[in-house]
Amino acid sequence: MVKNAFIRLLALTVLAGFCHYLYAMPKSYQTFQSADSLESSKNSFREDSIDCVGQKLELSGLSLYPYLSVQQLLKGNAVGVYVQENNGEPGVMQSSLIRGMSSPVFSNKDVAGNQPVVFLNGIPLLTDNSFVYGIKSTDVNPIGTGTNILAGLNLSDIESIEVVKDAAELAKLGPLAANGAILIKMKDGYYGGDNVFVRASGGMSIQPGKVEMTNAANERAFRMQFAEKCADDGQRTAYLNRMPAWMNDLRDLNFYGKPDWADDYYRMAPLYNLGASIGGGGKIANYIFMLGYTGNNGVADDTRFGKLVTNIALNMTLAEKFGMSCLINASRLTRKGNRNLRDRYAEVEYMPDLSTPLSPTASVYRSYLDYYDEYNKNDNLNHLINGYLGLHYDWKGLYLDTRLQLDYNTNSRHVYWPSDLMESVSFVSDYSGYNRRLSWNSKATYQLTAQDEHSFNFELQEIIQKDVQHYNYSKAYDGVDDTKPTTNGGDFQYIHRFSDKMQNSLVSTLFSVDYGYKDWLGVKVLFRSDGASNVQKDNRWLFTPAFSANWNLKNHLFAGENTLSDWLIKASWARIGRFLDNNRFAAGPQYTGEELSGVGQPVVSSYYGYATIARPYNSGWIGYGMGWPYSDKWNVSTAVSLFNHRLNLELEYYNNTDCDLITTIPVAQEYGYQYQYMDGMKVRNSGVELSLSGKIFDNPKGFRWESSFGLAYNHNELLKLPDGYDELVIGNRKLKVGHSIDEFWLYQNKGIYTSDEEVPSVNGVKLSMNSIPFSKNDPKWKDVDGNNIIDENDKVLKGHTLPPFTGNFLNQFKYDRFDLSVNLFFAFGHNALNYRSSQRYNFLALESTPLLETVKEIFFWQNTHDKNDYPIYNQMSGLSPYQAEQDLFLEKLWYLKLRSLTLGYTLPLNKSVGLGKMNRKTSLKDLYFYITANNLFTITDFSGDDPELVDFDGYYRGYGQPLSRSVVVGLKFNF
Repeated sequence: MVKNAFIRLLALTVLAGFCHYLYAMPKSYQTFQSADSLESSKNSFREDSIDCVGQKLELSGLSLYPYLSVQQLLKGNAVGVYVQENNGEPGVMQSSLIRGMSSPVFSNKDVAGNQPVVFLNGIPLLTDNSFVYGIKSTDVNPIGTGTNILAGLNLSDIESIEVVKDAAELAKLGPLAANGAILIKMKDGYYGGDNVFVRASGGMSIQPGKVEMTNAANERAFRMQFAEKCADDGQRTAYLNRMPAWMNDLRDLNFYGKPDWADDYYRMAPLYNLGASIGGGGKIANYIFMLGYTGNNGVADDTRFGKLVTNIALNMTLAEKFGMSCLINASRLTRKGNRNLRDRYAEVEYMPDLSTPLSPTASVYRSYLDYYDEYNKNDNLNHLINGYLGLHYDWKGLYLDTRLQLDYNTNSRHVYWPSDLMESVSFVSDYSGYNRRLSWNSKATYQLTAQDEHSFNFELQEIIQKDVQHYNYSKAYDGVDDTKPTTNGGDFQYIHRFSDKMQNSLVSTLFSVDYGYKDWLGVKVLFRSDGASNVQKDNRWLFTPAFSANWNLKNHLFAGENTLSDWLIKASWARIGRFLDNNRFAAGPQYTGEELSGVGQPVVSSYYGYATIARPYNSGWIGYGMGWPYSDKWNVSTAVSLFNHRLNLELEYYNNTDCDLITTIPVAQEYGYQYQYMDGMKVRNSGVELSLSGKIFDNPKGFRWESSFGLAYNHNELLKLPDGYDELVIGNRKLKVGHSIDEFWLYQNKGIYTSDEEVPSVNGVKLSMNSIPFSKNDPKWKDVDGNNIIDENDKVLKGHTLPPFTGNFLNQFKYDRFDLSVNLFFAFGHNALNYRSSQRYNFLALESTPLLETVKEIFFWQNTHDKNDYPIYNQMSGLSPYQAEQDLFLEKLWYLKLRSLTLGYTLPLNKSVGLGKMNRKTSLKDLYFYITANNLFTITDFSGDDPELVDFDGYYRGYGQPLSRSVVVGLKFNF
């Protein structure tokens, strides 16, 4: 099917190009070829509804790589942007942070509140709401496809991309941009030059090198260490009796036979991309049509991702000074996810018998896969469409622009697992949802110049935005016929249905004045008022001002200095409201129950859902008086350019303080619920960013070398908690005023007690935990408060889940028609909690409890060379000696990666190609060949597979598929 789609796309591209040249526009319309006409066309047709200054990325090289998403495009290329690509499975959700984390992350549902907004040609894109994690009892995976919506863009059609971090520029974008903004500009018209572009590439992702497979003999030898260690205590027999059944029979070839499952799990995977665009027209009207197909397969578990994208833009002059423009971008995403047992059981939400794992022998594992693929259904499909229709008028310094913008994406998933996979209980689930954002954006600008020294730009803008997010989700158990994988025909015994609808509205008015004096002083003042429906009525409107000033020292004080090309100093301050993605806070007093569904799932946290009348209200109380969270931002920067712009230096300090953030606080159990939502939390992120770039060698006819280095430092601090609290405990994390919000909360491990006499005691009473005294072969945890009892008061805040330091080092070499690009990026100063090692060593406690943590995937039978020098504790002491929350499992997570290496060659053609009797000619320009290799090596001390494969909460669970090495060969040409 993929091959046929590829052939159809290629045929369509060739046909479109041929038809265009047969029916080209008359030469009388080709006036855009002149420079004046081209500039006029740009001014008329390329005006966006937003106009910001940010850190622009060089796209000429980035378009060569097999990246799928905006996050991958930014990773290692934008200073101050940290992208967590914690899974190599193609098309899955990813996280990006601009200048740190504004609010704590306790689970996957908290990640969305820290993400920057993405604008596509002025359209603010809407992604999945955090309620996709609110239905299940665990947040392993969201309901729905779990596909990264930002992977739906065709990256080859992007004309420019920039990261906006300046306070005043973010204020202009409004509450959606409180966490930063990414401005993406797709090609939105044809403005002269070559009008047919074709890009094609293909390559392979390479599976991991030699995979050291293990079997039951390895696991038995590992566990026997504990039995031998405790032999002198008479517990060896007890350990042996706790060995699982599949480990006891050494003659069982299913577990003691040759382990050879890896060839059925890992494999080389194809990567391919084909794109083409065709444009035409002139000053009166122009268009561009773009089409692309991308296929990206994972190297593990037969995961796949594909997208078909089409874009069309049209610009027309309807009357003198009056024009119209429109853009439509549409895509279709398909994703085949992994076959992990954990993900399946998290979806099903019941625990089968987990005592026997999958067999490591290929014959048994292959039989399991054959059955899985024959009867299993796991269909994930997303459709995305966005665009705008705009009118604009330009007359003597007055510019009017109004546009209607739409962003709409659908999400549908169908899952069926037959009874033989589920211990005779089949399972089916269906999800259908959509996200819709409709906005009307109008602005008027007026430019005024006085005495050739003073310039003014006045702008008035009005925005009305309506968001609707809706889903229907159903699941059913125990059907009677595995050949009927739907609730309609399968006669399922237990059916549960969930439905919810989230609606948010935002109305914004802003007025700004830009003043410039000569060519060396600029001042901007902005006043903005926003009203949001997801804030309680008495705090629904928020007034936010912003100011910025820049001083060009070169033009003012050093105009005659030739060595100094430019020197600019800029400062900005702004207050920006934070847009809440959940409307439940606007409803006033309410709470959410977790028992109404009858199966333990929480009722959806929206007042459009059920009215809760039963206790306990596990998910918290919301009262009156909750305000609108906001962010105070300021930054100071300087940019220096020397030697005719050959050497450039940028240095910036920023301080972002997010105020009145909403969090949970504990309440007395007598109230009937566990906690209450309150605002009042305050978090500050501050840091420094440095960018250094230059043209080290710049010989147009010889060797050229351009290099850039970026370094960013970020520090976050909790300044305040609601209701006067100094610290809060939420799950396995603690928030404490004066500390960072991304710290782990851990016991301090000092080794092992080698004898009973070594255990400290007070008045003859030994050190204890939960009334259990410590003894020989127990962990030596530090008694911080000195009360002879180990409890949560002895935990300390330690380490960071996010790297304080991130950066990149980019180089491009050119000689004659050859070019070589090298991309290095790094992160250091952060940590990971090796939860996978904790589970491996904690086998006795886990195997006696039916939890997701006890699941053994097929990659359980793989020697990953994790850290293996942990102390051998007595697991039968009852102290949970291998619990994850101790610094025994805390590891440094610094790394340096060679992300990409690209070699290219430009073959000059410049040949005229005749078109027969039509006597029309076209010129085929340069043909560019390239080969690029990605993710070539990583330098790190981390003991896990890859330092990037760490979950958003800083725990390394070992479930992320490899970020594989890949090699891609491609070509680009235009005519």
